[in-house]
Amino acid sequence: MSTTKPKNGIGRLLQIAGKEKLLLSVSAVLAVIHSLLTIIPYILVYYIVQAMLEPPVDTTQMINYIWQAVLAMIAAYALLYAAGVTSHIAAFNILYQLRKQMAEKLGRLPIGFINQNNSGALKKIMADDVERIENFIAHSIPDFVKGITLPVVTLIYLFTVNWILALSSCLPIILLAVFMPVFFSKARNSELTAYHNALENMNSGIVEFVRAMPVIKIFGHTADSFAQYSGSVYRFRDMVVTYIRSSAPGYGVFVSFISNASLPVLALGFYLYFNGGLSLAVFFLFLILGVGYIRPLFALSNMGPQISLINHGVKRLDEILFSQEQETTGEDELTDDFSIEFDQVSFSYDEQTLVLNGVSFAVPQGSITALVGPSGSGKSTAAQLISRFWDVKYGTVSIGKLDIRELRPEELMKHVSFVFQDSFMFQQTIFENIRMGMDKIEKEIIAAAKAAQCHNFIEQLPAGYQTLWGENGVHLSGGEQQRIQLARAILKDSPILILDEATAFSDPENENLIQEAFNELITNKTVIVIAHRLSTITSCDQIVVLDRGRVAGIGKHEELLDDCKLYQQLWNAHTRAKEFALSENITVTQPLSS
Repeated sequence: MSTTKPKNGIGRLLQIAGKEKLLLSVSAVLAVIHSLLTIIPYILVYYIVQAMLEPPVDTTQMINYIWQAVLAMIAAYALLYAAGVTSHIAAFNILYQLRKQMAEKLGRLPIGFINQNNSGALKKIMADDVERIENFIAHSIPDFVKGITLPVVTLIYLFTVNWILALSSCLPIILLAVFMPVFFSKARNSELTAYHNALENMNSGIVEFVRAMPVIKIFGHTADSFAQYSGSVYRFRDMVVTYIRSSAPGYGVFVSFISNASLPVLALGFYLYFNGGLSLAVFFLFLILGVGYIRPLFALSNMGPQISLINHGVKRLDEILFSQEQETTGEDELTDDFSIEFDQVSFSYDEQTLVLNGVSFAVPQGSITALVGPSGSGKSTAAQLISRFWDVKYGTVSIGKLDIRELRPEELMKHVSFVFQDSFMFQQTIFENIRMGMDKIEKEIIAAAKAAQCHNFIEQLPAGYQTLWGENGVHLSGGEQQRIQLARAILKDSPILILDEATAFSDPENENLIQEAFNELITNKTVIVIAHRLSTITSCDQIVVLDRGRVAGIGKHEELLDDCKLYQQLWNAHTRAKEFALSENITVTQPLSS
């Protein structure tokens, strides 16, 4: 992607066109020729009327005029079709390139950036704004060229016929010249900015509302009670209503005048005709051409709001394509050393509050290290820094003595696997959900599924491994999805593995199966485990205790019980929770209502 500084307005759209400028130029030329040809039938009708008013009538000449008009119309519409096809080809190519550039840029941005920006806003930018650009290029460029060419050529011809009546035909253009600057005022631009902001907020509110639907139903709430959703919808409605009310009076006057633009021509034409200064044929010509050119001109005026919307959408695109700081990349490659080291690492999400502050610890190759601490202590953040979901503000995170910022992103991702608390399933077959685009054969995928303890339940699905997830009500439980995620990690077989409390939401049976899969997964790997259940990490090679972004202790379980006060508190709280049980004397004396 070019790093050229983006332009503004129409210039930016032409800059986006890139290699498709030739096709767009061809489309514009075809539209110009189309406009010229569309005038010919009207001029020929003028000649026919003029000849009929001055007998004797040459029938052969009349027939020739009619055939010339028909051929001009056929050629004009053929050229318009060709212009539309050409502009659509260019538009779809631009659409593809834009979305490809956006996807590539998002792929180079820190994953944390994606997590921080709501999916509704990103969806609007990648889908709605890009689609609007495609629609403008495909349809509006031929209309734009036609809207410029046809009035200019028509007026030039009318001035050669009768310059006085031609002046009255120019009134719509004068009105348009006054109207457009008002519409493109700074106030209108700020309103369009507010429109885009409100639309993005509503999109994100809709996404959150859909995700929260189970909770809303459980508590008996409605859409109106979900403030994020209902508030964003009402704000968008109010903004649109306010905008329409402010623009409707002026726009209504403009449309009324344009729609009745024949009145000046009609009034002046009658005056000149009855005073002997105008022939009936010329009067008839001006009633047709002097008003007919207004239609594409009116379409051109309607293009103004569309261009404004597109410009604001392009600004959103450019904020990602040009403004967002992407990951710095190096050319280094990892060798056989997969040890991990944090050296005085500090990190902040908001440039103010440090989530990690001077964190230092080392993870020897082939060892298992657990990160523990209270909520908000920085455990997940530290793990995400290893995968470069974010980049550190100060200090270094290194693998095999190499700063991970000096590695190629592909090199880092090849050697690190991350198993999240929340699993994600694509609307693909179970087979493809495990393979995840890796170059693996069926035998390897089944072996990974067996190691992850998910082969048996997959075989019981309607089409086994070829079952499409989500189709015909086929869904998996949380524990089953978690084991699919583990199968992916086993199949990838990376030397570094990060487990972010992968059993947090599993039932006892699934947790036992997942633990068996872990044993298969962590063999001979450098492992980072984020743990809340301390009983699962007592046998780790080392435990790093974090407290408010700082290291409070490092050591084995027994050492920390003796030396780290915070770990002692965490362990005591954990053991008390395990000892808690319901009284066995509780009995049910009334049948449970259904």
